[in-house]
Amino acid sequence: MPLWGPGDAGVTYLWKIRPRQQNGYYATFWWSNDGNFTWNNGSSDSYYGAHPYPRGGGASTAVHDWELAGMDYGTDTINTRAGIAHELEVDRWYSQALVITANGDGTHTAHFYIDLPSTRASDVIEVTAPSYFGVDTPPAPALTFGDSPWFASYQHERLSGVLRGLKIFATTLSQADVLSEAAADSLVTSAGRSSVWYANPNPAPGDISDKSGAGHHPSWVDSSNRARLWSGS
Repeated sequence: MPLWGPGDAGVTYLWKIRPRQQNGYYATFWWSNDGNFTWNNGSSDSYYGAHPYPRGGGASTAVHDWELAGMDYGTDTINTRAGIAHELEVDRWYSQALVITANGDGTHTAHFYIDLPSTRASDVIEVTAPSYFGVDTPPAPALTFGDSPWFASYQHERLSGVLRGLKIFATTLSQADVLSEAAADSLVTSAGRSSVWYANPNPAPGDISDKSGAGHHPSWVDSSNRARLWSGS
């Protein structure tokens, strides 16, 4: 999946997450280089992600706000459209989306929906990337869920929590379609069915394959150290 979607058509990510308490830096997912974070002559170019961020930074920080990472060099945005941060609550489910839109002038806008079906200003982080960002493709572009390619060398960013309901679409879905797709495990909109790139409503340690029919099957970075199966409500 290209950073800005195939042919600059945008991209839409949907997931459900139940975070557990941890100190320091989480990682839900990244579009990034699969390796060195500062691969572009010492700069962190061409990446984005959406996660909880330790308030004020720090590996021992226990309070977190939701953030939209990337969209410019080394940028972390925690302020929502309402101009305030949205604090993380642990041990409860969030339905979330990251929608990338190409604006036609070389810039791109990301909308991180923190707590769908809410689209209130206090539940959405919006960032527009300047036209100079995301132009160069990393040496090894990858989507990484639940971990960071640079975990050992940079901030130990990793998920403590549960992920399910994963859907990726190779286009910018409308807000109405985002709400419909987020509310269902199956594909329920015509735009979603025609643009689905990956889907797995209930990924498990033994099966993270693409259920959409698009054939974009991921793999475990370390097959001997997989996530554990979770059951609950």
